[in-house]
Amino acid sequence: MRTIIAADKLVRFTDWCLSLIHRQLAILFCVIAIGLSGCVKYDTGVNFSSLNYGEIVEHIQLGEQIKSFDRQAVKTWIVSIERRTKEAEGKMERISDREFQIVIPFNNVRELVSKIDRYFNPTPVKQGRATFNAHMQINQSNLLVAVRNQLIYDIDLRLLKSSDSQTAVAAQNFVDLNFSLQSPWGVSNSDATKNIVGVKALNKDRVQWQLKPGELNHLDAIFWLPNPLGIGAVLIILISCGGYYFKYRQLPWQLESK
Repeated sequence: MRTIIAADKLVRFTDWCLSLIHRQLAILFCVIAIGLSGCVKYDTGVNFSSLNYGEIVEHIQLGEQIKSFDRQAVKTWIVSIERRTKEAEGKMERISDREFQIVIPFNNVRELVSKIDRYFNPTPVKQGRATFNAHMQINQSNLLVAVRNQLIYDIDLRLLKSSDSQTAVAAQNFVDLNFSLQSPWGVSNSDATKNIVGVKALNKDRVQWQLKPGELNHLDAIFWLPNPLGIGAVLIILISCGGYYFKYRQLPWQLESK
């Protein structure tokens, strides 16, 4: 009878784990919850190099104690990461047996939002079970030579606030989740950001937010990107005006009306 009760509890706990941040992290949370004293460091970055190109970069580090866990379970978790990466047209590099880096390229903000949703949001599970939810929105304003972008990112980690105190403490104390944003013309955090552990500028063009387990994290940031079409148009106008001036010794708008 005790065996049946224990098995039922294990099934319920497994269902809870499958609704966490990524399905590929479920095994790790199971390990942590049963007493594995280690740390999962999960850094996600969105790096813009230009208006039309950027990369989603994830860096995952596992605690030393992961070696003592079931190798097949860890292998299954790694395979799930590789599958999600391929589905998002990215590549995964194994730096070591406990450290990985995933790079997913994108060509514009619309593709970024689509790939973030495809990679981070798990496939809907059976009715009645809660699912992790992350939603990104980017609003753009074209100011000719530059594009102003407002990034709004809601990351729901309230599932880490479990009624099971041991599970909740394990998840909140041993998981380090960070999100960063990089842009060549700078990033600034908005006052609308809330329910996070902290925010810091890593350098002049990158800002990092440390997420708070058990909360609905709301990130709001402004970043600027150069507009090559707008810059090209301004250069063409300046060159044309310069050529006209050297030919007629006056600018077009200086001509007297006849």
